[in-house]
Amino acid sequence: MYCFRLNILFLIGFIFLSCENNSDIDNEGLCCDNDFYYNNVSAFYNHYDSEFNRLSVYLEFFDEIENIASISGSIEENGVKIFEFTLNKLDINPEVFTFEGNLLDSYNNPILSDTIFLYDMIINVQFEDNSFYEFLSDLTTPISPEIINYNIPNSFELDSINWKILTIGLDVKDLNGFSNIDLVKYEIKTTLLNACEDECVIDENCNQDIIGDDYVADDTWVLDYNESNTDTTFSYSKEILIRPIDGSALYDEDGNIIFSETDCGRTGIVEFKLIVTDKDGMNDTIQGILMEITK
Repeated sequence: MYCFRLNILFLIGFIFLSCENNSDIDNEGLCCDNDFYYNNVSAFYNHYDSEFNRLSVYLEFFDEIENIASISGSIEENGVKIFEFTLNKLDINPEVFTFEGNLLDSYNNPILSDTIFLYDMIINVQFEDNSFYEFLSDLTTPISPEIINYNIPNSFELDSINWKILTIGLDVKDLNGFSNIDLVKYEIKTTLLNACEDECVIDENCNQDIIGDDYVADDTWVLDYNESNTDTTFSYSKEILIRPIDGSALYDEDGNIIFSETDCGRTGIVEFKLIVTDKDGMNDTIQGILMEITK
């Protein structure tokens, strides 16, 4: 079985609010110009270690900005402020501001809930002229993503002369939100691909069955994001072109060969493995999904 894949890349970014001191600015200096972030911020990173209840925040500018009075941050959930902190400038590098601290209350209990996994982090840059700039980022407390549904047919019938599209799909639940999903992919095991029935012309071994014991992966076997079903549930799919019974080659629109001709399109049994991995390195896997290829 040979497959052709169309890949789509997504760029997931932060949501920004920016601020300057201007006579037309309302809300005590808040404005809507995003240029400050893109022109000045070279890196931003936050991470919460739920095992030790420790928060790390890193902010770096391209160059030192001398008129910064202070940089503070807050963690909010549904508009309720839960924790506030101050980022300090590094003595060895004035372009970098950081915060490191344990999020514990006066009774040494975690400040963040063990049942909430997505918070808003607001970073506020206060300037000496009392203007300010803010941007918003997600803060997640790690929880494994979950494959809650998948769509792979039990059987797929080959066409006699034309390549056909096999569409597979799945739904992922991630309480950390869409931006926390790093990769959704599939692997295939050729449990049994039957031998070609006619005389072998291209491959002298075409009349032998193909039996695979292990799943096979490829960097291009990545499912594409379709839509958000809810705030925490997301749909992915992939179109896979399957070779016809006569083994015909696949050509692009200009007549260039994508996949060369073979002796036949094989029937048999394949197994799918579905894998979703998040940016915290946590994952969920479903394997042993059988599909029969018929003619």
